[in-house]
Amino acid sequence: MDFPGQGYPPPFLSTYSEWSCFQELKGATGASIAAASTTWNTANQARYYPIHIPWWYPVRRVFWVNGSTTTTTNNDFGIYTSDLTRIYSTGSTAQSGASVPQFVTPTAFWLPAGDYFFGMNISSASTNRCFGAASTADNQRASGIFQQAVGAVTLPATASPAVASVVGVNLCGITWTASGF
Repeated sequence: MDFPGQGYPPPFLSTYSEWSCFQELKGATGASIAAASTTWNTANQARYYPIHIPWWYPVRRVFWVNGSTTTTTNNDFGIYTSDLTRIYSTGSTAQSGASVPQFVTPTAFWLPAGDYFFGMNISSASTNRCFGAASTADNQRASGIFQQAVGAVTLPATASPAVASVVGVNLCGITWTASGF
């Protein structure tokens, strides 16, 4: 595709795609940001990552990449509108497979072009629960990332933003593919 917004949308849109906050983080740091198995700092503390989708996007699966430790940990991935209303959530989902992408297949739906947030929550605060890249809390705030203490792994119906105070951008997103990564 030569021009964003024309032709077919990419098969995967994630927190690391060119339409996400990650590009802002890369610009803020002036360097590439390497991803690795990372720590989820606070149990049941949701993080919200802004993403702009310039076309209608058919969502067939959602995903996140697990860290190297997945025992007794549940995740919830959600999609929120720009006014912070949840339009989709996987619900509490047991992590399966270390250091691999994990997919959840919803009933397929379409997202109109627009601004959204990908929400991610993990039930356990310990080392290597997720896959992502370190970035400072200041850079996250500048990129529009926020967090919320939710008290359970399930993401709320409406997000209530709090200032980002943790480090890390987790690799998660959506795809129109029925299989593969």
